[in-house]
Amino acid sequence: MAMVLSLVDVVSVVLFSVELYHLVAHVFILCGIRSLPRKDLVRVRLYFLLDALTVFFTSFLFTGKLKWLAVLQILQHMFYFITWDKSYMAKRIIDWSSLEWFKSNQKPSLQLDSTLGTLFDVCVHAAMMYVLGEQMGIFSILVAIFIAQACVYTILFNPKLAWSSPNNVPVWVQKRVGKLALDHS
Repeated sequence: MAMVLSLVDVVSVVLFSVELYHLVAHVFILCGIRSLPRKDLVRVRLYFLLDALTVFFTSFLFTGKLKWLAVLQILQHMFYFITWDKSYMAKRIIDWSSLEWFKSNQKPSLQLDSTLGTLFDVCVHAAMMYVLGEQMGIFSILVAIFIAQACVYTILFNPKLAWSSPNNVPVWVQKRVGKLALDHS
């Protein structure tokens, strides 16, 4: 018995996969599981645009739900995209997300704004997954989870990329670790 996926099924699988990937990546940053050297984080500015576009497509173009939440998240991401490594707040979030943060004297300090902002983003992606999941079957959800997991392993655990655990940084990645942009005291 052949299973035929409609265009709606395919789009929901893709969006669910990307939303889940964003959620996992943000949780990894939030919990200090994986991170990048600051110089590499500065280069991934387009990630904020992709993140916002994913929420825009899910909320505005595909489900029509939670538009108010999507607007807040998109505004947040557009601020960081436009002011990336220029504004105080953008430098602060880059520093907080970087491997340098774990090597600095600032690590024990709680950066409430960065923590809450990232937690907000995690919640937005979870909410988008929920509204997508409402219109998906179990098979489509499982396929989307598999795709997201493959992306997490391919990108965040790829030994050729600089993503590293702060407690186990390869020598070649350590050479990329520099200084924080701000004094966070």
